[in-house]
Amino acid sequence: MQIIRSVKDLETFLQQYEDINFVPTMGNLHAGHLSLVSEANKYDGITLVSIFVNPLQFAPNEDLDIYPRTEKQDLKELEKINCDVVFCPKPDFAKGVKKLHANADLSKKLCGISRPHFFHGIVSILNHFFQLIKPKNVFFGLKDYQQYLIVKDFLTKSTLKTNIHGVPIVREPDGLAMSSRNNLLTPDQRLIAAKLSVILKDTAHQAKIKNLEYLRVEGIKTLEELNFKVDYFSFCNSSTLEEIDEFEANTLLAIAVNLGGVRLIDNFLIQ
Repeated sequence: MQIIRSVKDLETFLQQYEDINFVPTMGNLHAGHLSLVSEANKYDGITLVSIFVNPLQFAPNEDLDIYPRTEKQDLKELEKINCDVVFCPKPDFAKGVKKLHANADLSKKLCGISRPHFFHGIVSILNHFFQLIKPKNVFFGLKDYQQYLIVKDFLTKSTLKTNIHGVPIVREPDGLAMSSRNNLLTPDQRLIAAKLSVILKDTAHQAKIKNLEYLRVEGIKTLEELNFKVDYFSFCNSSTLEEIDEFEANTLLAIAVNLGGVRLIDNFLIQ
């Protein structure tokens, strides 16, 4: 496995290859990230993973400074699963990046309501990576379902010839969706956090037979009783993210909460 840290060295390296399968990450890798790499390995060409904590997607009051950074361990895990090359750009990689705007119809909903800067920062840094790497395939976890739709929309409208692949959520044994932010939870908070997926699935299983607004109100009430601060609890169209009043095929139930200052998101696609 090759480790590259400069843009110039990456450009030189990539001249040898046509088909690049790209997995962008912010490091602190867990089984969810590694599932993306395993999926990328199934495609012809080489698998390239980036590790870069993107400052453009954090607001001044958010957790950029405490975001877990575990590069040494990350590289060990990537080598174990046969990643070909890892790009670890320097902190100034985001300097001078062209600022882009994510699709407003998608980015102003769900996470975009409380984090209006967030998806613009993601699209801007990803475009910077894409222009440099020109990947044939790129892989995203469906835990960040809204991000997946926004990047898919961006790629569809761009001149890039890059295919996007959504990879299913990987969960802890107790059901909690894997996230780097899980490491910020105290042991007591971690036990509470496991109940998030239980509430999500219980609500999803009732969505075909019960009133959605009733389920939403009850879901929020249950979460608040467990000391979650609810950002959103939304039944929406899985393509447009528009809120819906009645169940339809492929309804997305999406949740974002805050527990002790740690933001957690999850979703369930009800088919």
